[in-house]
Amino acid sequence: MTRKRWILILVICFSLLSSMIAAAAEGRFVKVIAYDVNIRSGASTEEGVIGHADYGDQFEVVTSENGWYQVQLGKGQSGWIHASLVKEGGRFATSNPVIDVAQSKVESLNVRGGASTSFEIVTTIQPGTTYPVLQQNADWVQIRLPDDRTGWVSKQYVTMSEGKAKPNAQAEQERATVLSDSVNIRADNSQSAPILGTLKLGDLVQVIEEGADWTKIDWQGKEAYVKAQYLKLPGKPSPVKDTLPPSNEQSDVTLTLQDATNLRSGPGTNFALLETGAAGASYPVTGKSGNWLEVTMKNGHTAWIAGWLPNVSGDLSKLPERGQSLDGVLHGKTIVLDAGHGGYDVGAVGRDTGVYEKDLTLSLTTLLANKLTSTGARVVLTRSDDTFVTLDDRVQISKREDCDIFVSLHFNTNANPNLSGTMTFYYNEDGKDHDLANRIQTQLVKNLGLPDLGTRFGDYYVLRENPRPAVLIETDFLTNSGDEQKAKDPNVQDKAAEAVFQALVDYLK
Repeated sequence: MTRKRWILILVICFSLLSSMIAAAAEGRFVKVIAYDVNIRSGASTEEGVIGHADYGDQFEVVTSENGWYQVQLGKGQSGWIHASLVKEGGRFATSNPVIDVAQSKVESLNVRGGASTSFEIVTTIQPGTTYPVLQQNADWVQIRLPDDRTGWVSKQYVTMSEGKAKPNAQAEQERATVLSDSVNIRADNSQSAPILGTLKLGDLVQVIEEGADWTKIDWQGKEAYVKAQYLKLPGKPSPVKDTLPPSNEQSDVTLTLQDATNLRSGPGTNFALLETGAAGASYPVTGKSGNWLEVTMKNGHTAWIAGWLPNVSGDLSKLPERGQSLDGVLHGKTIVLDAGHGGYDVGAVGRDTGVYEKDLTLSLTTLLANKLTSTGARVVLTRSDDTFVTLDDRVQISKREDCDIFVSLHFNTNANPNLSGTMTFYYNEDGKDHDLANRIQTQLVKNLGLPDLGTRFGDYYVLRENPRPAVLIETDFLTNSGDEQKAKDPNVQDKAAEAVFQALVDYLK
């Protein structure tokens, strides 16, 4: 071989090696595509928040698993960010200083604790104010509210826009939170002034001017007044009531905080933050809602504390139930969602459009997962992308996680193109999964309006070999033209996810 050829080969090898080194050095990066994103100590919403990221921030990826990215934070530290809040790519350009925002198109739009009408209303918002968008889920949008909380609004009732400067959007969403029900809005700062309207617990109002006794607010474009004791201003402590509860109303149940703990206006993490209690502080407990406890603060207001955080002394069974929140029902529950098929296993194929079952099951699973994680449930996916997972691996995930519920999502096929409907399978005739299957089937038929093909015994591997309560859902038939169109419709998919979600909540109650 000639000297020139040797030189040419060496140049080519050096170029290839340089490219490989550069690619390795470049690594994987993610850019944050939401506002005020939590960075957690582990790959779960149950893990503690160790930091925050803003829209446009970028991080180098350490690894990824089950819908979460582990990212480098500097100084040898790392944290976890949910995959729905970032975009993966090479090293991005400079941070983007804008965010997506949403604005209500209607008066008093309900803001809920999750992406479903099943969730409690945590507040209402009015037209004219923009709120940073955190994520979107079919027909729902998650927005950032004042005082480090979030909520979900129906997409059909908001206007979405892009390119809003972050400082402006953040300033525009500064609102005071109403701390009581039926708060009178008056024309002047006097108890004898005419009443213009009323506010509900959790409502947000624009403050024009703060005062010791009265707060001037914007009410439907006009100046009005509300007693200052009924408003919680962002970043400020709750006001003290004029009168404190009588001493003879002391509770026999008390709690003591182990660590600094948030006290909220309602039984859930999406309710307004009233104050942060110090470690060692004690409060009388006056009621309960699922796993949340109602307490009386020193300023006379009632507040709610997550019941699994403090030490409690006394008999909780004697406390009045204030109504169970979804946070209380699903918090800490582990639910494994199994998107059927995947990878080279495409599953059923649509009769008219050729849509693959594997794609529809993944879409439906993602919608359901978003609804569940909003409540504090721990959701584990057997697959989060288009990969093949063996039947045994799916069962092993269920066993390893010791889950409370295993749900396998599918779409059906049949040689008869006229066959239409929904069915849900279980394995144990006398087990919990039979009851769960009945609840899911009832909700699916109600929400989708398809023929009820009933709950049935199914000798499927993921049911038969699974020691946890497990069901397999056949949502509809891809070999039926009408069913196929419904299966592809995002609105119908959300209805199906909502049906399963409601059934799971009902079962876990």
